Amino acid sequence: GELNLLPMPAKPTLAYGQYPDQDGNGLASWGGSIWKDPENDKRWHLFVSEMTQGCGLDSWLRNSRIVHATSDDAMGPYKFEKEIIGFFAHEPTVVKVDEGYVMYKIGCADGAVTGSNGTGLVGPCTHCSNGTTFGDCPGTDQSYERACQDFLFAPTLDGPWERQNMSLATWNWTEANLGFESHAPVVLENGNILTFTRSWGSPAPLPNSAIWLATADSWNGSYHLVDSKLAAQPALNNGMEDTFMFRDAAGYLHALFHSWNNPYVGAHAFSRDGYNWTMADTAAFTLSTDVEGGSSITYVRRERPHLLLDDDLNPTHLLTAVTTDNGDLLDWSFTHVQAIAQ
Repeated sequence: GELNLLPMPAKPTLAYGQYPDQDGNGLASWGGSIWKDPENDKRWHLFVSEMTQGCGLDSWLRNSRIVHATSDDAMGPYKFEKEIIGFFAHEPTVVKVDEGYVMYKIGCADGAVTGSNGTGLVGPCTHCSNGTTFGDCPGTDQSYERACQDFLFAPTLDGPWERQNMSLATWNWTEANLGFESHAPVVLENGNILTFTRSWGSPAPLPNSAIWLATADSWNGSYHLVDSKLAAQPALNNGMEDTFMFRDAAGYLHALFHSWNNPYVGAHAFSRDGYNWTMADTAAFTLSTDVEGGSSITYVRRERPHLLLDDDLNPTHLLTAVTTDNGDLLDWSFTHVQAIAQ
C-alpha cells in the first residue's frame, strides 16, 4: 500500500548531488542503498550511482560510477568518502550476510569499453559540465550484461570491497536475457537468496520489462530462475523496473518498483511465501512530495526506490532518484531521501 511519507523540510536537502550553479559545481547522481552504521548510531552509509566528467543522467550507461558517502543524518546530505568501483557501474544494492556485506550492481567498470562496438564512442562521454550532458551520449549496448555478472564483498560497510564472480552456470538467458539486473535481493532465514530480475523485450510477446523471480542457495552460490512449477514466470508482467524486495516484521515479503504503466510511478507487490506475488491497488509513492507549510514538489522522474529499515524491519526512510524541471539542465538528477512516519 501507500507509504506514509512525512513532508519534506521547507528547505529540502539533497541527499546526494549538487545543484548546478554559476561556478559549475553541479553533480548528478541516481539512487543507491542506505545502511545505518552498526557501531555508530550517528553515522549512515550511502552507496550511490554518481555521474562522472560533470555529466548528467543521460550519460549513465557510460559515466556512472559507484561511490561511498556518509552522513550524520539519514536524510543527508551525504559526503563523498571514496570511489568503490569506476565507470561504468550502476544500480548498487547492499545486502547484509553473515560474513559481512554484498554489493550487487550492473556494469563492467572497465572504463565504458565493453558494449562500445558500433556506438561511435569508446570510453566515457566528456561533453558535459555542471551536472549536465550536452549533445548525444551514446550508451553502451547490453552485451555488458553477459560479460560482467559479478558483485562485491566487504567485511564491513567501510570496506575493503573486492569483486567476486557471480555464478550463473544454469541461467536461462532465453527468458531472463539481461541476467541479474534491476535487483535487490533478500537473504532468507536459511541463507537462501531470493530476488527479482528483469528481461527486456524477450521472449516475445512479453512487455519490454518483465519481472522474473530468481534464487540461489547462498549469496555466493549459483543463481538461477525459480522453477516455473513453484512460481509463475515471469512473476510480474506489468512493465516495471528498479526492484527493491524486503521482508517486514511479520515475515511477509514486499517489493517496490518504478512503474512505467502505473500513473503513480511507485508500484508495490506483496507475497506471503515469496513465490506468489500480488500487485497492490494503491501506489507506494508518486512523483509529488509534500513540503512542510502545505506546499508540494512534483518531480519529472522518480525512480530507483530503496528503503532504510530499522532493526525491527520497519521502513523509516524512502530513497529515490529524481529529476526536476530545471530549464536547460534537463538531465541533472539527484538522490532524494524522505522520512516515513512511524
